[in-house]
Formats: sequence, C-alpha cells, structure tokens
Amino acid sequence: MLNEKLDIIEKNLKSKSIEEYEIYLIERELYETIFLKTKPETEREVKDFEYFIRILTQKGDETGIGVIKGNSLDSNEIKKNIDTCVSISKYNTSSKYLFPDNQSFSKITIADPKIVKNPIDLKNLYSQELISVVKDQKEVVPTFGRFRVHSQKKYLRNSSGLDLDALKTFFFIEFSIKAQKNGKLSEYWTTEYIKEKEHLNFEKRVEKWAKIAKDTLTAEPPKPNQKVVVIFPPHVLRRALIPVIGFHSLGKASNEKISAYKINDNVAAEKISVIDNGLLEGGLSSNSWDGEGNPHQKTEIIKNGVFQKRLYDQKYGILENLGSTGNGMRDNYGSVVNGISNFQILPGDISLEEIISDIQEGYFIEKFSWLNPEEMSGFFGAEIRNGYYIKNGEYKNPIKGGNVSGNILEMVKNCEFISKETEFSANSLFPYMAFSNLTVSF
Repeated sequence: MLNEKLDIIEKNLKSKSIEEYEIYLIERELYETIFLKTKPETEREVKDFEYFIRILTQKGDETGIGVIKGNSLDSNEIKKNIDTCVSISKYNTSSKYLFPDNQSFSKITIADPKIVKNPIDLKNLYSQELISVVKDQKEVVPTFGRFRVHSQKKYLRNSSGLDLDALKTFFFIEFSIKAQKNGKLSEYWTTEYIKEKEHLNFEKRVEKWAKIAKDTLTAEPPKPNQKVVVIFPPHVLRRALIPVIGFHSLGKASNEKISAYKINDNVAAEKISVIDNGLLEGGLSSNSWDGEGNPHQKTEIIKNGVFQKRLYDQKYGILENLGSTGNGMRDNYGSVVNGISNFQILPGDISLEEIISDIQEGYFIEKFSWLNPEEMSGFFGAEIRNGYYIKNGEYKNPIKGGNVSGNILEMVKNCEFISKETEFSANSLFPYMAFSNLTVSF
C-alpha cells in the first residue's frame, strides 16, 4: 500500500527508533448542498485528513499506550507529537497489549465506484431527485435541508507488519418539513446517515416526512397506561437497544464484572436473535478490518433469546485468552474502545400491518425527542415527538407529548411481535418490534 503521508510519519517514527508503533490515518472528502426551502443556498466541498499515532512501552506484564492526534506533515510537528506520545505511553500503563499482526481478511466492497469517480455530479443529481420529490408533496412546505456525499479513505500501518487501507462512501440527509392548518403549525425535522444509494428511497422517505408533519397538526396527548404495548420502528430501536445490549455484550463489561449477561443465560424473548456483523452489506460500520486492524466478523450474540458470545477488541481478547472478534472501534481521540460494529436483529414472520391488527390498544412511536437509555441499568424515559394511538387493530389518532418509560433489559424479554420487514438505520438492520408492559404517561 502506497501513501505518501504514511511514509512521512513512519520515517519520523523510525528516525526516533520507536520500536512499537501504529499509524491510523483518515482522508476525508465531503460534498454538500444546503437548501433554503427548495432552492440550493450553499454548495460546499471539504477535503481534509488527520492521523493518530499509538506507541507502546512494554513493562513486563503491563503495557503503556500513548495516543496522539495530528494533522500536519511538517517533520518538526510530527517529531513533537511523537515525543509527546512516548511520554504518555510511559505513564498510561494498563494490561498487556500487543499490536495485531497480518491476518486473513474477508473481501468486502464498501465504496460506490461511481461516487468515487464523480462525486460532485452524483451529489447534484441526487440532490435534484430529493428536491423534486419534496416539491411534489401537498399541504407541506420545506424550510431547510442539506444533502451530503461522503468519501473516506482509511489507512492503518503498524510495526507488526499490518498495512491496510479501505475506501468507503456514504450519504447524510438533514431535512425539515412544515405543515400549517387552522392556525396550527407543526414541523418534522430529521437527520440520518445512509450507506447505500438504494437505501435513499427518496419517494418513500419524503412521503413519510410529509405525512408525519400533517398528522402532527391533529395530534393528541397519549392516554396514560402503566402496562401498554408499544411498537418501535427500526430507527428508534437502534437508539434504544444498541447502547444497552451492546454494552452488556462486550468483553470490557464482563472483565469489569458489570455485565448483566452470562453465557447461556436467557436474556431476551425466545423470538429474538441478535448478530454483530462487521461485514454486513449496507451497514454503515462495515469494513474488512476493525479500528486496530483485526478482521471484522459476524458474531451471533443472542440466539433465540439465549446469550451466546461476547464481543472483544485486542485488549480484552488478550485478557480473556480468546482473541479479538473484530470489535476494536476508534473514538474521536484515536483511542481504541471495545464496541459494536453493525447490529442485526433477525426478522419475524408477520408483517407490520398484521402486528398492528393484533393490538387491541397500544402505540406506535415514530420519534422521541431524546432517547438515551442508561447503558448499565437499562432504564429509559423519553418524550414522544411523533406517534400514533392504536385501538382495535388500527391507528385511531396521531399522538404527541407524554412519555414512554421502561427498562431495555426487561423490555426485550417482553417482545410480543417482530415484523418480517427490516430496514437499515445507520449501523443497524432491524425489524419493527412490539413490546408489552411499558409505561406511557402524560
């Protein structure tokens, strides 16, 4: 793999006789159109890069790890960063750690060659498609929007012989649609990262935005109920389940003795099976390798409600003598953290329409104002932004306001229905799921 920036950084590391090092470099390209109503207001093109150096200092059964971030290729700046990184490594001592070496990697394509070749023209084309669909909507007015095409090249090189690269493309949409009637005003504002062109599906996506905006004009507060059935769509499930199920599935949580999960325990309803899949086609976090250079894998975490296997990065794989499962993820500061890649929940065998028809009284929640469950305890409480009241198997009226609360660890044990339809939402591929015994208050 040839990369001039990597070569410059590595040359400086070798000039200082650094024995154990790693360089993680990201080159980014961003192409964006910002809209006011339906007219392009601003066009942006951004290209930048940053790198992270990790240096190891071995001390018997312990290892010191230094991490430093840089964005300059000036040799003096690089050498200054290296000196700082070495100093950090001498004090930041933890358990034994070694950089991964060269291994076998699955081949996976995560970049659209058409976007790589011609990002600006395709960004303009897709933006026009989006606005064309927005203009076709009746009784709503767009207020603001942005559409972005992203291209990222990642490189990882270390002193153990790893020399990896990966090119990825993806999209970002932000849009606001307003509805007004009889003096009432409502707005639906959404943001989402989308991996594939096929998942943009502008017509279906924009029609849903417009419907929610219009329905919210007649929304009523929810009826309080301490044991009610609630349907979560895939994009809401991602925010609800990943922080909690992901946390308790990690090797880190087990090592620190704070995981609620034990191997072979029943942790969810029998109908629930969860997979961490770093090779998922269409997943936002898919790649051949993880943040420290171990192969991404497909790991079955929960099968038919039973906890099967933990997720390990290099550090906790070494501690448990089990090896990494490809779950070393990079945080914004360049450190490796034990985390998830893409989550899948296997689909059920009935449609969303059939699920709704089987519910005598319940709710469908399209959007919460804020959903951030406490990862260790699983407790959550979130205000309803948009949703629907279900009565006798059909939507009775839109709802807004009020609160849904419960505990994710218990909620997944009370799963009533799983749809056969699945949808991507960022780094997840989930069905629609209905859970009982949740509390709705107002």
